[in-house]
This record gives sequence, structure tokens and C-alpha cells, in this order.
Amino acid sequence: MVTKFQDINPMEMSAPRGGKGTAKSFPYDILKSLGGTVKAFNHMRLEQDSAIGYHQHIDDFEIYIITQGTGIYNDNGKEVEVTVNDVMLCNKGEYHGLASKNGVLDFIAIIMG
Repeated sequence: MVTKFQDINPMEMSAPRGGKGTAKSFPYDILKSLGGTVKAFNHMRLEQDSAIGYHQHIDDFEIYIITQGTGIYNDNGKEVEVTVNDVMLCNKGEYHGLASKNGVLDFIAIIMG
């Protein structure tokens, strides 16, 4: 089975997770149908000067993979610059956030529980 990116209906979010600006989520719902622990598998786009707010994962963990642009990842209070092909992991009980830097930031977000 194939899901074409252009066939995904994006969801626009203002101030995602208490952040700022605008983000778009392109959910690959086909992967949630596999069952198991995948709660979400999304292509995300943070517009310039936008951020996903600093938040905690309590009952799940999240993986980000940067596919375009540069950002600032907040890893439990420590800010780290991230760019294409960098992978970030926020384990259960940990906190994280992500902001675009110098333009649009695209990444894959996978939430598993």
C-alpha cells in the first residue's frame, strides 16, 4: 500500500503545544492501522519563527527526524541546534520542544506508547 504525500490532508495548528506561530501536520494514518504502539506518524512543518512548546511525554515517547531546515531542540532544558538527518528522542517522563531557525523546518514526528 502507498500513501502519496499530496493526498494527505494537512492539519494546521496555531501555537502548537503552547508554542508560537504555525505548524502543519501531515498525518500518515496508514501506519496507525498497523496496531501495536504507534500513536502518530506525521510529517510536520514549522513555519518561520514558529515553535512546538516545551512539553512532557508521560505515557509515550516521541522521535523527531529533521528532513529540511535548521531548528533549536529543547532537550529537557538544554537547547541544541539540529539540522537535516538529526534524530531526537524524548523518552517517557522527559520534556522537549522544537523551534524553527532561519526559515521553514520540516521533520518526521513519531509518537509511540
